[in-house]
Amino acid sequence: MSYMMTKLLPLFVYPLGLAIVLLLLSRLFSWLGRRRAASLLVFCAMALLWLCSMPRFSDWAMSTLEREWPPVPAARAPRADAIVLLGGMTRGLVPGAELPDLSGSADRLFHAAELYREGKAPMLLLTGGNAPGYEPEALSMKRVLLAMGIPGDVLLLEDRSRNTRQNARFSAAVLHDRQVRRILLVTSAYHMRRAKLEFERQGFQVLPAATDYQVVEAPRTLLDWLPAVGALNQTTLAMKEYLGLMVAVMAPGL
Repeated sequence: MSYMMTKLLPLFVYPLGLAIVLLLLSRLFSWLGRRRAASLLVFCAMALLWLCSMPRFSDWAMSTLEREWPPVPAARAPRADAIVLLGGMTRGLVPGAELPDLSGSADRLFHAAELYREGKAPMLLLTGGNAPGYEPEALSMKRVLLAMGIPGDVLLLEDRSRNTRQNARFSAAVLHDRQVRRILLVTSAYHMRRAKLEFERQGFQVLPAATDYQVVEAPRTLLDWLPAVGALNQTTLAMKEYLGLMVAVMAPGL
């Protein structure tokens, strides 16, 4: 299955895509004269969007992924042979800008830099590719880290991967030649379970260095039960991760 298809097909099981499918089916049933079934599908689509857009629900869904990996300050992290930083925190290049634009997952970059500064490993592998014709994310991350004062000679690049499984496979080709077995794996807390599984399959002893937490402490109000765009995005992110984890567990050879 092509990379594009693996990205397109799941869209129809995420809340927004599934709601659209239900609404289209309701139009079909209405055209066929089955108005009760059509009304039920409209109700299901609205209920799905409301539930998945509630901050209370989205926080619960995301917390089921994050709570296994509580934050550990860089100074207290264990030592390893290498730090492995997974991509996913650059949005691309803005015309005229010197450095790539960072996404909300930029905590990964800062946490990896702090682990290196604390002397937790002698090298830092940056892993992440991009579509043909665009700068690989590994290279984008390197340019940011150089601007942050991290020495260039400790930065290794894996610039071909497009997903977590490839992150692990292609990183193994780089690190095993350097006798690296014990790694500090830096990624978002919600993504850690799947990433850890994939890197362990490549023979690494994985020390989780989770960051980029989505669920934070905040006062609870009535608004937590009302729809919010950010909550819908967070629920979708959690569903995407569970779908990826299911594929990782059930189809390890893909």
